[in-house]
This record gives sequence, structure tokens and C-alpha cells, in this order.
Amino acid sequence: MRKTVLAAVMLSGLAVGARAEDNRIALDLPPDIKAQFLEHMRTHMNALNDVIQLMAAGKVREAGSVARSEMAIGKGRGIGRFMPPEFREMGFDFHRSADDFARLTAEISEPMNAAGWEKAVGGVAQITARCSACHANFRVK
Repeated sequence: MRKTVLAAVMLSGLAVGARAEDNRIALDLPPDIKAQFLEHMRTHMNALNDVIQLMAAGKVREAGSVARSEMAIGKGRGIGRFMPPEFREMGFDFHRSADDFARLTAEISEPMNAAGWEKAVGGVAQITARCSACHANFRVK
């Protein structure tokens, strides 16, 4: 029994070590750009939280307005020029998904019915899928 427990503890330690390896592409940014970039990511996260909170309150059009004003195309700070092309394309996909969400919210009647909720949640899922994909592939050095 002790050997089994010891083996399980050792194997779990190996699994934790394996998970600690980070194979994502490291973005090596100048310090001022890194600070600006991280602040921009926090702005996106706060806006996404606002979108979800507004949706929870049944204010889908307001959620769309936040997505458009805070996350849609044209809201960048020009830091994409410091990023690899793959990162830039993922960023554009994120901004486009926020814009798509904003457009679809204009078509949903309030109060939302089941079909409206399905569209709205699907739109948010498209945004968060872009977030997840980027964070799965890139990290800041």
C-alpha cells in the first residue's frame, strides 16, 4: 500500500512538472510597449466582464455598445506592429468578433426570448474563443 501511495505521489509530481513547461510563443516586447500591451489586455478583460454583467441584467444592446466601444476594430493603440503576424491576425479576429457581437445585439429584441439569448451567448462565446486561442498560443516574456 505504501509503495502504491509513494508511486502515485511521485507520478503526480512528474505531471505537475510536465504541466509547468510553457511551449507558447514568447512575445519579447520593449518595456514600455509591454506595459502598454498588458494594460490593453486588462482593458479587454474589463470590457468583457462588463459585457457579461450587462447581459446578465438583460441589457443586450448596452452589452453590444460596450463591445463596440472597447473591443471592436479600431480601438487598438498601434502596438500590433511589435507583434508577429500570427498574433496580429488573432488580434484582428478578436476585434472582428467583438464587432460581430455588437451588430447581432442590435437585431435582438428586448426582453430577450430563448432565441435571442442563444444568439447573444453565441456571440460572446465567439469573443472568448478568440481570447482562449491567443492565450493558448502566446505569452509575454
